[in-house]
Amino acid sequence: MNSLKAKWATKQPGRGIFVLIVTAIIAFIITGSFNIGTYSNFFGYLVMSCIGMFVVLGALWKGKSLPMENIPQPLSGLLLVLFAFCWGTLVCFGLIKFLGGGALHPYVALHTILSIITTFFLFLAFNFWPFTKLSLPAAGFTFIVTAYTISFCLMQLFNFNELSYPAGIKPSPIGSVPLYVEGGPLSVFFAPSGPFLWEHAITYAITSVVFLWCFAILGMWPFNKFNLKQPAFGIAITVTCLILGAITFNIAVNMMNIEPLLFMSYAISIIFGVLITLTIFQTWPGNKLDNPLIGGFVNLGFSIVIGVIGYLIVRSFCYWHFGETMTYPDGLFALDTMMLGLLFPMWAAYGDLLDFWPLPLPPKEE
Repeated sequence: MNSLKAKWATKQPGRGIFVLIVTAIIAFIITGSFNIGTYSNFFGYLVMSCIGMFVVLGALWKGKSLPMENIPQPLSGLLLVLFAFCWGTLVCFGLIKFLGGGALHPYVALHTILSIITTFFLFLAFNFWPFTKLSLPAAGFTFIVTAYTISFCLMQLFNFNELSYPAGIKPSPIGSVPLYVEGGPLSVFFAPSGPFLWEHAITYAITSVVFLWCFAILGMWPFNKFNLKQPAFGIAITVTCLILGAITFNIAVNMMNIEPLLFMSYAISIIFGVLITLTIFQTWPGNKLDNPLIGGFVNLGFSIVIGVIGYLIVRSFCYWHFGETMTYPDGLFALDTMMLGLLFPMWAAYGDLLDFWPLPLPPKEE
């Protein structure tokens, strides 16, 4: 334990490397305990159902709403993780029952994914407005319910009638196959038949939130240069992200013919890298520079590089563990589950709730 008191344990990048190694090992062990069907479906859905509460606990409540001040680490952090897990379990089974008709299928899973995207916009772009006008407990629960409600409304624009690219290639050499319509394997369940193919819609949403995280790592530049208050500030960022997302989606999917769910995994890898920089490395290396904007762009470049490396490592591990079962689309869902569904809440819990225990707190001047 003496090594944890060394200088590296109080400074970046030593702290970040330690946390990254520990969480990666745990994630590999957890992932290695499942087959691909359970991992990319129920397990992934369960952990993603906890993300909203992790955001509330770490970013909104900041330990002020639950009585944990006098409980030492790691017990206080573990109790908060347990609270988030219990909440996520209720959400998971509740939506499976009432939204999925008792079964977990793509419509239910994508609703939760879209709710996470909505959560990010309400958190990063709107800075929890207008929920901060409420008491902390009311703000937290209302925030989560609002994110799920908005997502439910947006989901009605998705079209789940078919699996558009069953071979995992665009254009599909064998055409689309029925999914929720008559003749499809999920025809007994309800799903919307909106104007936008579900693969396109969810990929566009993920692409848009990539730009949101890019602005976040830049300190919300250039929007922070304007005298905008909420909700104008959040609306400006959201509209910009949606426009940039539409342009990027059109280039990648419609012009370059990258299969949408594959491109979604690429996009998630960028978010993956940004989250590593913000939560694990705590804005290192850019925070060492005197100019915050230049530091932000350094961090953005660092995030892209580490995101690509992380994607390749996760992809190699999944192919090694799941083997021949890494078929479309479950193989892509397994990658996405590990990058965004498992590791992100793990980092949020370790950093925000466990205070990087057993590492010592950094010096106050940092």
